[in-house]
Amino acid sequence: MSTRNRVKRYYLKSQKWISETKAIRLLKTFGIVIGENNKDCLFMHANESMKHWVVKAIIFKILKDLGRTVGSEIEVRNGIVDIIDVNNCIAYEIESRLDEKRIRDKKLKYYALRDVFILDLDEIPNDIKSAEVYLKAKIV
Repeated sequence: MSTRNRVKRYYLKSQKWISETKAIRLLKTFGIVIGENNKDCLFMHANESMKHWVVKAIIFKILKDLGRTVGSEIEVRNGIVDIIDVNNCIAYEIESRLDEKRIRDKKLKYYALRDVFILDLDEIPNDIKSAEVYLKAKIV
């Protein structure tokens, strides 16, 4: 099932029709702080692999090309999320060696977030162009 079909099926709500300021305030109620220091900036976490960082950069670029406000390495109540699409209140978490237990742990860890897409780094192609095509199909 494509990401867009999942969005329709699970009734993910877009913040498209509210202002950026209101979206940022809404995120703040969930303990997610988007400010001038981390809005529309791409940050690298110290322990990321190069592929993880490149995938995060591709997601960041795709969202920016769609005109979205984006945060990276955003601190939430129970951890740090790789990428947040502020306009749609959707988090993108990139993980390697993904299994059912890790997915369950991530869901519990980020329970306050409405929508979290966990992307398996091992399934993403190593070629940058192929990875971009793959990720464009996953981005809502």
